[in-house]
Amino acid sequence: MRRSRTALALPFAVILAVGLAACTAAPEAAPSTPAAVDTPASSPSASVTPMASASATAGADASVSDAVVTLSLDGASSADGSTLAYSIGAVDAWTEVLGTAPASSPVEGPYGGTLAYTSLDWAGLKVTVPDDGSTNGARVFVSTPTVAGHPIVTTGGIGVGSTRAEALAAGAVEGFDATELRLDVRDVPGTTSLQRAGETGRQYVMLVLEGDSVAAMHLPADDFSDI
Repeated sequence: MRRSRTALALPFAVILAVGLAACTAAPEAAPSTPAAVDTPASSPSASVTPMASASATAGADASVSDAVVTLSLDGASSADGSTLAYSIGAVDAWTEVLGTAPASSPVEGPYGGTLAYTSLDWAGLKVTVPDDGSTNGARVFVSTPTVAGHPIVTTGGIGVGSTRAEALAAGAVEGFDATELRLDVRDVPGTTSLQRAGETGRQYVMLVLEGDSVAAMHLPADDFSDI
């Protein structure tokens, strides 16, 4: 999912609805923002459950579990080896790992009505999934270092509260501007980037920065959606 310069200032619900609407857009659509500085493609890290960075878990109380939940572009996993798909059929698996059930609600469209998606909400974690049981267009949004006592991190151990330096050391590259870094960048064949004219589009974990710290994570984001 690609975001414009003003997207991060919008209310979270608007960002979510617009991002979902963009999933159906044609990849060849004309860009609505200036081209960004090119960033090199890279492969996601090996599927070894990482330790959360020190900054990501700083300030957490003593009850925080060491059962880290690791997010990747294609799905999540827990320290006990459970696989967590970004699909409505995986609600029970997510509930078992986190120890609490999500609040469930339909996803509102950007112009009224609802989309064919369901929002699964835990405090600090939102997973939006298509109602047809697939993972097409699923999105994950993280706004706290831990969810129900579980550190939530990327494959490189980066989470909310990590520093810019820690993210860069884990392989993140610069994003559209100073408020964004991109992690686990990969090409998506059959798409065309709206930021790099004529080149293949890319997906990545978007790290939203406030100052020098990660304030939120969105995934998978991309540079080929037209909204």
